[in-house]
Amino acid sequence: MTEPKTITYRGNCHCGNFVFETTLPELKSAFSCNCSICTKKGYLWIFPGKGNAKIVKGSVEELAAYEFGPKKLKHLFCPKCATPVAGSSKDDEEADLQLALNAHSFQNLVPSALEKVPYDGASRGEPFQPPVHKGALPTPEADEIVYTGSCHCGAVTIATASKPLDETYEGAIECNCSSCERGNGVYQYAAIWVYRPNKAVVLSGDEASIGRYQFNRRMLSKVFCKICGVIMANQFNELTAEELEALPEMPRRVYDAQHDYTGVNARVLQGVDVGRFTTKKVDGLNKIPGEYVNP
Repeated sequence: MTEPKTITYRGNCHCGNFVFETTLPELKSAFSCNCSICTKKGYLWIFPGKGNAKIVKGSVEELAAYEFGPKKLKHLFCPKCATPVAGSSKDDEEADLQLALNAHSFQNLVPSALEKVPYDGASRGEPFQPPVHKGALPTPEADEIVYTGSCHCGAVTIATASKPLDETYEGAIECNCSSCERGNGVYQYAAIWVYRPNKAVVLSGDEASIGRYQFNRRMLSKVFCKICGVIMANQFNELTAEELEALPEMPRRVYDAQHDYTGVNARVLQGVDVGRFTTKKVDGLNKIPGEYVNP
């Protein structure tokens, strides 16, 4: 029997501190789990098998690890850029580390083209109890609803006022910039962005638990929970007149037009099914130009 042709896939977190390789037959499918954390992070799982994940840069020990429930799996993410790269478990008999890899972190792979194999993780263990938003609530307009949401562990919560976030909503965004898609078909964060006026968004949590990752022109910060790694928001930074003047024309136009808005990751909002959205593809790669080189 002819052995199937294999491909060496390379993947990484966005900042490049963690890089891995795995050799597999051509990837055509990935597991899509409906559990509480996989839904918030948009994981697509690849299981390369024991010993088939080579760490090229960094180490598993340098990644942030988050556990919950029966704690059989550690969810691993980069503590700097929050990219969810893998899950790890130990075989009790062989005490050998096994990695499950997030397809969104693979280079030159288009996750949307993969067959999604459903896995009912939500039915395993105790039902997830969504953390309660701790902060103030925004004031909704006449046709708006106030939505609340949280990271998985509850250290960071968010509230926003918006028109109903259902199949009638037309403003949900998927972006192809270097962090959201890295410009090569890879959605690192799998976030679904809903941009709302800054006054309609309330982020709550201890500052020690809130991470902010900046890159490229540093106009934006990806806001995430340092404990569980869930991406919460996309916030424009306050730029000085000198910093604004130093921006190239196109990024400056983007900043002028949009800095009064905050992107909320709809995946973290309670009662919102992002599968009902018809998302708009936004060309952030060219609107906010910058060179990103896969490590």
